[in-house]
Amino acid sequence: MANPVRILGVGHAAWDHQFSVETFPPKPTKTPAQAYLSGVGGMTANACVAAARLGARVRIASPVGDDAAAPFFEAHFWREGVDPGGLVRVPGAHSSVSAVIVDAQGERLIVNHRGDALGKAPPFDVSQVDQAEVLMTDPRCPHWALAALERARALGRTSILDGDAAPQEDLQRLVGLCTWAVFSRPGLAAFHPRTGLDDQTAAREGLAAALAAGAEVAVLTQDDQPLWWQRRGGAPAQMPVFQVQPVVDTTAAGDTFHGALAVALGEGRADADALRFAAAAAALKCLKPGGVAGAPSRGEVEAFLASAPQIHSTDPQDNSP
Repeated sequence: MANPVRILGVGHAAWDHQFSVETFPPKPTKTPAQAYLSGVGGMTANACVAAARLGARVRIASPVGDDAAAPFFEAHFWREGVDPGGLVRVPGAHSSVSAVIVDAQGERLIVNHRGDALGKAPPFDVSQVDQAEVLMTDPRCPHWALAALERARALGRTSILDGDAAPQEDLQRLVGLCTWAVFSRPGLAAFHPRTGLDDQTAAREGLAAALAAGAEVAVLTQDDQPLWWQRRGGAPAQMPVFQVQPVVDTTAAGDTFHGALAVALGEGRADADALRFAAAAAALKCLKPGGVAGAPSRGEVEAFLASAPQIHSTDPQDNSP
């Protein structure tokens, strides 16, 4: 792209240890792994890599431990075309570490130890937001996310919150400041507690609560099920997502969605078109192993969209033929 979108990611990075197994055992036991991969994960870290692969100019800001993971993170981001200048090594603190178990159907189990660098981090340098057109953040380091979102709102920048499961008070503060609140099912349940969130009424109420809190657009992603979205002043809508086969690894698919959405919004795409672009990138990621190492390039997404069936948002209450 002649003028790549400038994106800042503020949030979580983790050292991932991924093991591939045939099936998840029915009870605790020794299970052989067919493959092992050591890499960098974390919601914002993965979204930054996904956005860079789609042609954006990306910088990551993340508090990490003063440990062996820090240089590993830095080398990873340079290799992926992400500026790691916002990584802050917190003295005496530890980085996050995850064990990611992926079965032959691409489903994953994640066991995470959240590093104390997130809670011990110094105040966030908000000047980093000034050079970005789009901000991506998550709730793992809430005081950094809050400062970044406040700055983005003051500057009129587009901001995307990855609304994954987190303390309700953190989500409520952050949702009130972001432009786009993009929730997983557990994240929306944490933000707007209702048993299950399995029905349309609960989903609609959750989106409405996010808009009432201050977000301009609220989205609920549901893996391979249709996503819900609503812009303030508009009606809630559903959009099917792309079904692809064979699914090899769903790890980082949601993070790829966030990175692609940031790129699409930075390019000025309309809401539905931006969501379709993000859904395509997330679907393509599932076809490749290795977590975010399988995130697609710009050319792959564009070729897929050119040949894939059109998907459109629909009003779930519209009974017209």
